[in-house]
Amino acid sequence: MDRYTLERTVDRRLNIDDTPQNKDIDCGVKKDKKKKTSKFGDVADLSEESSVPPVDEYPAAEALTHLFTPATLYYYGQYFTDKQRENVVKRYDACPCPVPSVSHPCIYMDCMAFGMGLHCLQVTMQLKNINQARQVYDQLAILCPPFLALSSATPFQKGLLCDSDVRWLTIAASVDDRKREEVPRIIKSRYDSISVFISPEPKNLDEFNDSNIEIIQPYRDVLLNHGVDERLARHIAHLFIRDPLVMYDQMIDIDDQTHTTHFENIQSTNWQTVRFKPPPPGSSIGWRVEFRVMDIQPTPFENAALSVFIVLLTAAIAKYKPIFYTKMSTVDENMGRAHRINPCQERYVMRKNIFPDTYTSAESETEKMSVNDVFNGSESGYYGLIPLVRRYLKDEKTESESISAYLKFISMRAAGKIPTAAQYLRNFVLKHPDYKQDSRLSQKITHDIVMHVHDLASGKTTDDTYLPMKAFYSHKREREE
Repeated sequence: MDRYTLERTVDRRLNIDDTPQNKDIDCGVKKDKKKKTSKFGDVADLSEESSVPPVDEYPAAEALTHLFTPATLYYYGQYFTDKQRENVVKRYDACPCPVPSVSHPCIYMDCMAFGMGLHCLQVTMQLKNINQARQVYDQLAILCPPFLALSSATPFQKGLLCDSDVRWLTIAASVDDRKREEVPRIIKSRYDSISVFISPEPKNLDEFNDSNIEIIQPYRDVLLNHGVDERLARHIAHLFIRDPLVMYDQMIDIDDQTHTTHFENIQSTNWQTVRFKPPPPGSSIGWRVEFRVMDIQPTPFENAALSVFIVLLTAAIAKYKPIFYTKMSTVDENMGRAHRINPCQERYVMRKNIFPDTYTSAESETEKMSVNDVFNGSESGYYGLIPLVRRYLKDEKTESESISAYLKFISMRAAGKIPTAAQYLRNFVLKHPDYKQDSRLSQKITHDIVMHVHDLASGKTTDDTYLPMKAFYSHKREREE
């Protein structure tokens, strides 16, 4: 929750959000027993059935800022190697609310639907063969943080402005089914960024796979004994640390030689930034990679632009084989930075030369870049994703007014010439006459923003500060002149 809510609606004596609606919040605690604490007054004991031990002394909000707000590097401990396991445990232990109210700076969402009901823009590409799919999988995974920043479109949740512009970790928390004994042995939720690279090509891939991951060793051994290579076997054995979520009674006793239902039961409920998708048996469908990280956008034009761009970028990666490899821990840190407000203004650690003769995991081969650098290229020599796509279009002799407009839009947004969807929507709320500087979206604000986005999407209204369509299609007018 942003500073306005903390300043205006939190009772500083008890450190509890005193909004009237909070009386209806049920944190799963018994309210008949009371225990006095020095920080929060009377606090209900946790129910005896709960596996979570009672909290006698709950820390002040200031002490928990690094655990609950993405304004710092410690929003989620799994993204940063410094005290990683310690911070993951703290974050996990802090989740059970010890009082029937919001007693720390977070937006209380007590249902899985608050996560899985959020918006996602996901694109699946089919590749030539398994090796190409694995290579593209790795490269796209590294690019997920800047794409998440560029597509950021979630400045408010549950009627409150929040201290983040993206939806990603809200969903991760909503489906985090790790048991207490699994934390921090299992660092991440089943919905999170990937933890292991799988491409067969670089001999030194192990030095980039620096994350500590849990695997089921017997599953790895079965795969190795049946001809699957070590890297792919490790990836699958890591996916299968998760419990199944859904079982259909008609599909339990099936032939695993002809059906992949049981495999997909686990594979498809590991919701990661990218997904490696084997073809179903007996199908003409090939090896695919799904790019899953982006926020969905308010208008069809934006969604089309991002969707087409990732397809073209995938084709360019398959054709030219650029190398984006950094350590997996670096990719995770970039994901953490993408969760701040205005993430396009952050700097992300990327490989300086994406067409190297040789490459290692040495820090000297990387540098911090802005989203503008990543997409448009940098003065220091970074190639840039848009120039890479333009090279592909030129070599393939492909020209399209729509594609040119999409590239112009992405270039301008990356450069900060036009706002992200999150910046635009947040600013709409802040400037609304009904806004009380308390982080809350009133019924009037909510109605107006829904109608405004609807009108933008349907073309009933335009806003050149957000989508200057004439600028995107200026190349067309230049040719006509």
